[in-house]
Amino acid sequence: MNDFSSPPNALAQLRAQLDTIDDQIHALLMARAAVVESVARDGGKTGTKIRPGREAAILRRLLACHQGAWPAQAIVRIWREIFGAALIIEGGQTMAVCDGEGGAERLALAREHFGPLTPVRRHHNPAQTLADLARDAAQLAILPPPAEDDDGQGGWWQMLTASAPHRLFVIAKIPFWTKRAEGLPLGEAFVVAAVRPDPSGQDRSLLVLELSASTSRARVASLLKGSGFTPSQIWVKRIPGGTSILALVEVEDFIEDTDPRLSAIAGLNAPPVVIGAFAVPLGDTP
Repeated sequence: MNDFSSPPNALAQLRAQLDTIDDQIHALLMARAAVVESVARDGGKTGTKIRPGREAAILRRLLACHQGAWPAQAIVRIWREIFGAALIIEGGQTMAVCDGEGGAERLALAREHFGPLTPVRRHHNPAQTLADLARDAAQLAILPPPAEDDDGQGGWWQMLTASAPHRLFVIAKIPFWTKRAEGLPLGEAFVVAAVRPDPSGQDRSLLVLELSASTSRARVASLLKGSGFTPSQIWVKRIPGGTSILALVEVEDFIEDTDPRLSAIAGLNAPPVVIGAFAVPLGDTP
C-alpha cells in the first residue's frame, strides 16, 4: 500500500509544475544575463563595476513584497549570487582580503557576499590590502571594522583621507543580512574601492574630522548635531605631536563632498573629509 499523502499521478503533476517553473526561472536568468551584457557593452559603466547601493535597493524592494514560505534570507543569498554572476559577465573583479586577526571570518564574509567564484588575494595588514587597489591588482579591499589603537588593524581609515588622483572610499559594510544563522560567518567587515559609493536610499556615511587634541567625543557629537548631522559611532585617533586628533564619525544619510552641512561644522583644524558611505544592513534598524 502506498503511504504518500498524494496519489502518484498528483505527485507527477506537481513535479511537472516544478519543472515548468524551473525552466521559466532559467529562461529569466538567461534574459537577465543578456541585459547585463548590454549594460557592459552600451551602458557607459567604467572602472570598478560594482554598485552596492543599487544592489541593496534591489534587495530591499524584493523583500518588501516577499511573502510565503520561502525564507527571506534565501532571497538575499540567491540575489547575491545573481549580482556576483553579473559582475563576472561585466569583466569580473578580484578581492584583496586583510588576512590578519579575524582574517578567516573576514574571508568567509567576503565569499558569502561576493560569491565563491570571485578571485581572492590575501594580505597580512590593511596597508598591503589597500595597495592592491592602487596597482589595480584587486578592485575591492575587505578590511576589519574601524578602531582607534595603533597596534590593531582597524586604523586603516586614516589612509583614506589623503587627496590623490585616485581616491579610495568605503562603499559597503558586510554582512548585509545581519541575522546570523548557525554556520554563517560572524563579525563584520568594510569594503573599500577606488570608486565613490552609490546611494541605496537608506545609508550611513563616514566623515573624518581634524580637531584640537582637547576635543572630547561629546564635543565632536555636539558639533555635528549643531550642523544638522545625526552621528552614531565615533572613533578618535591622536595625531603624532599631540596638538590634534582625527575623529572618524558614522552619521546617518548619504553624504557627498558638496553637502553644505560640512562647511557648517565649527571648531575644525582642517576641512572635513567624506571617506565613504554604505547601505544600512538589513537588521541594523529597529
